[in-house]
Amino acid sequence: MNADPITPLSSEPSVAGVRVRPGLALGLYLLLLASAAVALWAQRTPEAPSALSRASPLIFLAFAVGFAAYRLALVIARRYSPFKAFIQISLAALFFMMLLLPQVTRPQGTAGLAPLSELLGDADPRVRAMAAEVAGWRRDEPTAGALVRLLNDPSPVVRDAAHGALVRLNAGADLGAPDDAAAVSSWKERFP
Repeated sequence: MNADPITPLSSEPSVAGVRVRPGLALGLYLLLLASAAVALWAQRTPEAPSALSRASPLIFLAFAVGFAAYRLALVIARRYSPFKAFIQISLAALFFMMLLLPQVTRPQGTAGLAPLSELLGDADPRVRAMAAEVAGWRRDEPTAGALVRLLNDPSPVVRDAAHGALVRLNAGADLGAPDDAAAVSSWKERFP
């Protein structure tokens, strides 16, 4: 007499009377692959039809519902850990919710952000200072002339950021502070 309450391996798990077989698992994973492929293609292809990009969460939802039913059938048949099934079903639901978030897209006709050279001439001193700092960290040589001009900026924050960026562009060698007229001349000679 078998005292083990676990169902013998010969009985197949079922969902609503339909036997869960390995072919169902293969079909579920094909649905998962299809939803991933559609989502990635729609995201990377700007001319993708909007109906196709809206369909990818629905394809994933079909996978998630089938996957949840499959896992629950295995748990009921005592062939799978309830904790693992709960975590996997929760992650599938979370991923589905993330697919429903609105996509961030660039407005039509824009190539991206303003070039660094434009930001170095912005009216806002905070923008100029940040752009100077970025130019230094990027080691952006083409902006060196604009950075030298910023050494005479009315804002001390911008002057300090431009000076730090020029030092980075000059491999760490400091030719002088922006307050020193001779140093500004040296910077102009170094980066004409």
